[in-house]
Formats: sequence, structure tokens, C-alpha cells
Amino acid sequence: MGAGESKRQAWRCSLWLCLLLLLCVGSASASVPFVLQPLPGDADIADLRAGRFDDQLGPPSAQVIKGRGDTVGWWRLTTPEPLPADGSPKLVLGSPFLNHVQAWVPGSDHPAYHALYDEHADFNYSHRALVIDLPQGIPAGDAVWLRVEIGSSLQMPVSIEPLHQVHRDDLVHVAWRAFVLAVLLVLALLAFAFRFGTGDSSFAWFGAMLCSAVLYLVAVGGDARLLPGAEIVFGSSTRANVIFGGCGVVCSNLFQRAYLDLRGKLPRLDRMLWIGTAAAAVAGVGGAFFDAAWPSRIGNVGLMLSAALLLVGSTMLALRGDRAGRVVMASWLPLMVFTTLVATEVMGFWSGPPWLAQGLAGSFALAGLLLTIGLADKLLELRRDRDQASALARADELTGLLNRTGIESELRRSLQAAAASGAPMSIAFVDVDNFKPINDVHGHSIGDQCLRIVSQRIRNQLRGGDILGRYGGDEFLAVLPDTPMADALAVARRMLASVNGRPLTIDDLRFGGSLSIGVAEFIPGESAETLVERADAALYASKQAGRDRVTGSQPEQSRPVTA
Repeated sequence: MGAGESKRQAWRCSLWLCLLLLLCVGSASASVPFVLQPLPGDADIADLRAGRFDDQLGPPSAQVIKGRGDTVGWWRLTTPEPLPADGSPKLVLGSPFLNHVQAWVPGSDHPAYHALYDEHADFNYSHRALVIDLPQGIPAGDAVWLRVEIGSSLQMPVSIEPLHQVHRDDLVHVAWRAFVLAVLLVLALLAFAFRFGTGDSSFAWFGAMLCSAVLYLVAVGGDARLLPGAEIVFGSSTRANVIFGGCGVVCSNLFQRAYLDLRGKLPRLDRMLWIGTAAAAVAGVGGAFFDAAWPSRIGNVGLMLSAALLLVGSTMLALRGDRAGRVVMASWLPLMVFTTLVATEVMGFWSGPPWLAQGLAGSFALAGLLLTIGLADKLLELRRDRDQASALARADELTGLLNRTGIESELRRSLQAAAASGAPMSIAFVDVDNFKPINDVHGHSIGDQCLRIVSQRIRNQLRGGDILGRYGGDEFLAVLPDTPMADALAVARRMLASVNGRPLTIDDLRFGGSLSIGVAEFIPGESAETLVERADAALYASKQAGRDRVTGSQPEQSRPVTA
């Protein structure tokens, strides 16, 4: 796969994931209009319903419930027009995480308890939201009162939707989350497989980063709430998501350092990245030992710093034409945008849209997929380099044929195949006659050109499956698979005729050329060394007989047969 094809695949994957994200985001219909007003602190519901705290209600806010962790607040929800009970309207509180809600709805004297975990979890709906029944709708002059025990700094979007819309959004949400988590887990498995297959530790960091992303999304989103022990691990505090988030940033930074070679290419930025890595590590360790807000704040700072540095670094490398820089820039930009938006929202700087959490999940999958494509392209590049190095190690620089190591390797391979199949196999040992005087009189440059011409003429006489290599000096070895002695002698005679049939012409010089060739057919059970020795003995017989001839080795006879 070339660089261009990798880029095209990356853009296609980006497009499909973006389309899926837009489908998920755009699937929800418009919510029923309502007014949401906060009331700081705690109060008695009877006093609230009697209107004794109406003058303390805050101004209408955005359609979200938010606050600092470990606090309690009230919200009053009213509608400009009476909301009928037709269509089974539901009050939907998105991204609840650790929040616990008591809902006092019109027509009920008792609250309905809702939470993502514990005994108040409602498994009739997906984990994307807390769904509160409004059996009488919201009559004119009445209101819904929500007492919320804030468990985290995440915002809880509020909407009023008919039952059919709630079910449809649940299905879309579950499909989207299943897709994202499955992609991340599959990519993580591939990364670990690459790690064990190549020995490159950067793949281990990449796989650990993806696993941390899965655990973070599960911790915040409640995807694993049906599993035994999920409430203890994910539903008791924010520790789990702080730990997994910190681990994810650390693993991501270590992977990106290795993949981009920041230490060698951008050493100053590499040193700055260690600051973000250290902050994320402190957040992860702090989250494990302290149930406090400061580890999350430190982790968010480390996350935003690391994301910004990696985006700057990858952009600089991409502008230099670095392929790894292009991959990271394309994959990191959407992830950096969404992680920064979520981090600043958690820190209370702004109120994000309801689909922000799903955008973050999608950006994780997109980044993981693009980085995996980039890593696969890197593996192919390394494989090409390895194959090229291997080919160069087996190639003869002068003639372009296999060198002695290469042709001996091919001989052993062909010998094993012949022994296994029982097919005939022969070799031809070739020597250029009277080559030394050419070197002595005209120099090695002319001699080298003569060898190139001779090797090209010999190679032109071989068949498709035959293999030729330079054995050393002016000697060549041809391996002839599926070839009995008679056919091998015919091939050798063609070699002989191709050289002695016309002179070797180099500039204004013309040399008569000829070959001495020894041919031997493989005998079952014979070693490669013995086969070469027999061919060499036949070659020696050709020289003794006057050169410019072919001799076949016949082990069952007392002397070679010369042709």
C-alpha cells in the first residue's frame, strides 16, 4: 500500500465516521419548549410547590443542569403552554453519570428516584439518559421540580420528548456506542498483535491508549452498568474516569513520541510534552488515592497541553513532508477539538451542546482508525525496507544477479522441493574461458563490462523458472528446477552458443568469448555440496578437454560425458 492509497483510505474512513456521527447527532427531533430555573441549596418540596421560594429562583438558564460535585440543587421546569399527556411525554436528563435525581411531577405526591447506577437505575431505557415519566403531562400553572445531587462536573442536558422519540434515540445511541467501542477494542487487539509481531514497544503504548479510551468512555457513559461490580468501580465516584483519563493521556503521549520520533525531530517540543505527560500521570495517581477535584483539574490541564503540543508538532512535521506527521495531524485534530471542548466544559468554562459526548466518542474511534492505518502503512514501509535490504544482501552489484549467498540459498530451496516432489532437478556450473588475460591486459573496468555482457547473454537463454547467480569471479551457477539431464544439457548448449556465437564488443575492442560448463542432475538423497562438487568436476573436465564445451556428470559411469 503506497502513501497515496493510505491517504485515500484515511479520508474515506474519516468521511464515513463523520457521516455516522452526524447521523447520530441529527437523529433527535426538536424538544418541547420549556423554561428551566435553578434554586441554589436545599429546600422542602411543600414550600417549593407553595411558591415560597419563587423569588429566589435564578433566571432561566440554558437547557442543562450543572453544578459542582457533591452539592445539592433544585430546578423548576415549566412550559409556556400546557403539555398534554398525549404521546406519553418523557422528561429526559442526558449524560447523568453520578447524578442522583428526585423528580416531583404533576399529579404525584411522591418523588420518582432516578440514577444511572444502584437500585434507582431504570433498565427500561438506555444509559444515555434518565427518563422521567410525565403521566399527566404538565398542566397550566404546574411545574416539575427536580432535586439533583450533583456527583460530577459533567453537564446534564434536559429535554422533553414523546416516548417513540425516546426509544428511537435509545436505539441510535446504543448502535453508535457499540460501534465506537467495538472499533476501539478491535484496534487495540491489532495494536497488541503488532507489538508481539514486530517487537516495537510503540504499538503497546498505542494499544494501551485505546484500552484507556474504552474504559474512560465506559466509566463516564455507563455502558457497563449491567456488569457485576460496575456500580462499585464506576458508579461510586469520579476516580475511575480520572484514572483512566490520566492513563490514556500518558500512553497517548508516549506512543506519539515514538511514532513521530519527536526526540530526534522536535527535541524542544518533546521536552515540553513531558510536562503534559507528568500532569496526566499525577492526575491518574491522585485519582487512585484521593477522592477530590484537584486530580481532575490537573488531568484536564495536562490533556489540553498535550493535545495542543501534539497538534503543533504533527503540523510542523506534516509541512516538512513527514508521513507520520500527516497521519497524526489528520487523526489528532478532531480528537483534540472534542477533548478540549469536553475538558473546558467540565472545568465550567462553558455549556456544550447535548451531542458533545457522542462527538468525543466518535473522535476517539476516528483517531484510532486513522492512526492504525498510519501504523499499517509504517509496517509496510518497514517491510519494503527489509525486503530491499534482504535483496541487496543477496544481489551481486556488478551483474545484478544473485550473489553466492543468494544462489546457494535458491539451490537448497530447489533441492528440498525436488526431494519432496520427486521431480528432476539439475544445475549448470559455468566458467568464462580465458578471462584473466582480459583483466591483466585491458584492466578491471573492461573485464567487468565483459562479465556483464556474458551474464546477460547467459540469462537470456534461461527459462521462466530457472535461476542464475554469480558464484564468484568469472563463475556462474544456474539452478534448473524440473529439468532432467538431457534438457539441462540443451540449456547449457544454448548458453555456450550465445557467448561464442558473436564477439564481446566494448567501445572499440572486440573479444572472442567462450564458456566451459559442467552439468549435474540431482540424485535423491544427495546434498547440495555433493551436487555442486559433481558439476564442478564436470566443468573441470570441459576445461581439460579444450574449453568451449559442455560436460555432463554421470555418476554411474567412470568418466564424464562431454558434448
